[in-house]
This record gives sequence, structure tokens and C-alpha cells, in this order.
Amino acid sequence: MNPPRRFRKGIVLLLIITGFVGLSTSRLHSQTSEGVQVADSLKLDSLELDSVISVETAQDSILVEPTSIPVEPRSSKFVPEYQTESFESLPFGVGERLRYHLDFSFVQAGLSEMAIVDIDTSTGRPAFHFRSRARSTRSIDLFFKVRDQVEAWFDTESLYSHRYERRIHEGGYHSLKYYDYNSETGWVSISNEHGPKGVTPFEPFTHNIISALYWVRTQKLEKGVDLHLPLHDLTVQYPLTVKVYGREKIKVPAGEWMCWKVEPVIESEGLFNMTGSLIVWLTDDELRLPVKMSSSIPVGSIQGVLVEYRLGKEYEPDKAPDYSHELDWDW
Repeated sequence: MNPPRRFRKGIVLLLIITGFVGLSTSRLHSQTSEGVQVADSLKLDSLELDSVISVETAQDSILVEPTSIPVEPRSSKFVPEYQTESFESLPFGVGERLRYHLDFSFVQAGLSEMAIVDIDTSTGRPAFHFRSRARSTRSIDLFFKVRDQVEAWFDTESLYSHRYERRIHEGGYHSLKYYDYNSETGWVSISNEHGPKGVTPFEPFTHNIISALYWVRTQKLEKGVDLHLPLHDLTVQYPLTVKVYGREKIKVPAGEWMCWKVEPVIESEGLFNMTGSLIVWLTDDELRLPVKMSSSIPVGSIQGVLVEYRLGKEYEPDKAPDYSHELDWDW
């Protein structure tokens, strides 16, 4: 038995990463415009990467075989100043863990956990190692079982993307993808469980969908003042605008806070269509915790609400704790 398509889309939207990855995957509809083809919404992650990769974005078109991966830097047209800035202090740290219930029309549909588990230096620069896990509840498992895991590595100083991994298990569909970003050359290497598949260009010092969320948490928020940042996700480069609507008092199982209400919006000059909206509430304090997320769909809304959290520790070189062993669902 399969759930209605619109219901499925809404569940996956928040299950992948309690809101933000869903923004770039479940809501992108299949369109063709000037040779740009994007996979259908729930099937976007199944975009096949064959012996060569053909990618067009608003800025670049490239065809590269895995055996001839470029090593020379690309000229960058857009390296915004904020991408290379350093932050004196961060509202998050190693060990931070956020746990959510995902509800559809007052029915609990899944559980999700976002955590910064350790510091990785394998790329030559220290990077926060982020891990998100999501699973559907037993009742949802009966018709659409979800067991997803997303990992991301982003710079400890400037928060730009180093690496991004997706392990998707949704119903009968399974996918494993790796994205390695080299901001010195402007190329991202793409691979899956079978090995390297090729490269595609990206704007150096850009964000993936995870580092974008954590970058927003570092920013000063003001009603009516939008935030802008470049985003690269699933071979596509596009600008992201975060609209800031104002403050509201929000009560969730983990507590009650005065929060900033924000909405991430993709700007794509007609290449993509957005359906519904994604609203995120960040606490109006030094932590900027994402305590609630709500996504509207044609048959209702799906919400992610914070039920439990553990604060992280400030990063100190050579002294970072390691929580990467925390893999058990103990709640």
C-alpha cells in the first residue's frame, strides 16, 4: 500500500533533514528550460550519473569525464565577502544534538536528529562534521519506510562546504551519493557506491544545504532584512534568499522561546518551481536554535518540533570531543 503522492512528498520533505534538505529536493519539480533537466521531485536524488556528467546551471555548462577531472582553478565570478569571513564566536559547537518529532496533521510521522559529532581535518582544514538521521514511525513504516542519513563537513572558521554525503532509504528506493568540494579549484567531485562519476563546477566558498542552515544561525536577524547566500545542491548552483518576517513566541516540547520567523526561498529565474512554503523558527538568543519547522503541502502541513537538545562545546584546536560513536536510537 502506497500513500498519496502529495502526502509522501510532505513526509520526505521534513524527514531528510528536518526541513532544509527537503527545500532543495522534494520541492524541485521536473522542468526543461534551455537544455536544463531536473529530476522529478521525489526522484531528484535518483538522477543517474553515468560515465560522463552534463550539468548546466544559471552560470555554467560543463561536460567532464571522470578520467579527465580538471585540476586548474576555475575563474570565479562570485565570491561574496561573507563566505570568507571568520566568526569570533559561534552559537553551536561539537556535541550539539537536536532531536525532533515530525508531525503530519497531529499524527507523529517520524523522528529526526541533527548533531555536530566531531572535527575532521582530513582536507587540511578543520571542519565541523555534521550528521542528520531521520526515520519514519512504525505506523508510517507500514506503507512508506524511511531511514535516511545525511552528513556534511563545513569549515570551522568560515562555514563553507567541504563535503556532503546522502544515504537515502525511502520505501523501495536506495541511494548513496558523495560530493567533495574544492574551493581552490571551483570543482566538486561526485561519486556513489560504485566509485567516481565525474565533476561539476560550483562557486568557491559556497554552501551546501546543511552549512547554509548553520551560517544563518550566526547572522544578525532584523525584520524585513533578507539574507542572501549561494547554495550548491545535487549538481545545481543557485542563490538562496532567507526572508526574515519578525519575532513570535513559540512553545514546543523542549521549551518556550521568543523566536525569529524566517523562510528560505530559492531564486532560480524560472528554472525551478517552488510549491508550498518552508518556515523555520530560530530562538532569539545567542544559540539561534531551530526549534520548529513547518512545511505546507496541498493536503495540510508537516511540522518538525524540537523535543530534546544538548548544547555543544566551543571548538578548540586539538581539544575537540568526539561524539561520532552515537549511532543508536536511544529515544
